[in-house]
Amino acid sequence: MLRSILSMLFKIMLFLLLSRKQAVARYAMVLLEMQVIKRSLNQHNIKPRFNDFDRYFYLTCLKRHPKLKRFLSLVKPATVLYAWKKRLKNFWTHIFKTKNRGRPPISEGIKKLIRQIKIDNYSWGYDRIVGALKALDIAVERDTVRRTIQTGRKNGDIKPNGSWKRFIELHWNSLFACDFFTVDTFSFKRFYVFFVMELKSRKIVQFGITTNPVISFVRNQLQGFMFSRDNKKTHLIHDNSGELKWFDYESVGIKGVATVPFSPDMNAYVERFVGSIRREFLDHVIVFTYRQLRRLVKEYIHYHNLLRPHQGIGNNIPDGTLPQSKGEIASRPVLFGMYRHYYRKAA
Repeated sequence: MLRSILSMLFKIMLFLLLSRKQAVARYAMVLLEMQVIKRSLNQHNIKPRFNDFDRYFYLTCLKRHPKLKRFLSLVKPATVLYAWKKRLKNFWTHIFKTKNRGRPPISEGIKKLIRQIKIDNYSWGYDRIVGALKALDIAVERDTVRRTIQTGRKNGDIKPNGSWKRFIELHWNSLFACDFFTVDTFSFKRFYVFFVMELKSRKIVQFGITTNPVISFVRNQLQGFMFSRDNKKTHLIHDNSGELKWFDYESVGIKGVATVPFSPDMNAYVERFVGSIRREFLDHVIVFTYRQLRRLVKEYIHYHNLLRPHQGIGNNIPDGTLPQSKGEIASRPVLFGMYRHYYRKAA
């Protein structure tokens, strides 16, 4: 780069020292060379490349003598003007970036504290949070709190009030979910299997089978479910199918919680159970009668509640059976011999 600059300066000084006739001849030769170069580049569809010094030289010459732009042949005047504007923009951007403006930013620890206060006390406004921080001897402006909370919402660190996750956390000990799934027999008869799951343990606590899933059937199932619950406080998540959407849950002492339409993730635990019973068992058998289907479902629920580890609860068993550490390892068939269950014999 330095060599090209010195070479250019030497050529300019040499040109200035030439006589008028020599200068005119030299200029004519340079002009002809430019025409030849330009014609060659156009024939091969090649664009000339300029380095920073070349651009600066063009800008300096045109700034002092604007009329020289009509002699430009390898570069368009608009290109030179664009390069100048870009250089000007970069200059002022660099100037403003190097200046320290406004208040110093708060630490990441204080930002995290502000977000946590808002999460724990969602109804608090900006001024209330400023007061809570002042009580901790932390001086923060209201606008700083506002910007921190808005950024937290945008990044997903602060969930909206009444979010699904927050609802589940608040009602975890009394939260259940229900759903139907279908099973077709060999004679193309369709049965509907209704079940209720305790979400905290993933345990199936109620099930029933029918060919006509009407509201009266749901009522009988939920009355039996609440009888086993001894009428304790219960929240039941359900989807928007007709028999579940229009059922009067208050009549059996249940707080019904409907999911948003087309949102299976809001009832993901029961959806996972339906997938498991299909993939692990029902997809491998042919159902002929109601009695056979009831026996199959009952057997799988027994296996699900008492023997099958669940990843969602840390590979524990819903019924809460403790792992065995002593005794000889043995196995026995489960689900009519489809799988084997491993355990330790009592010493």
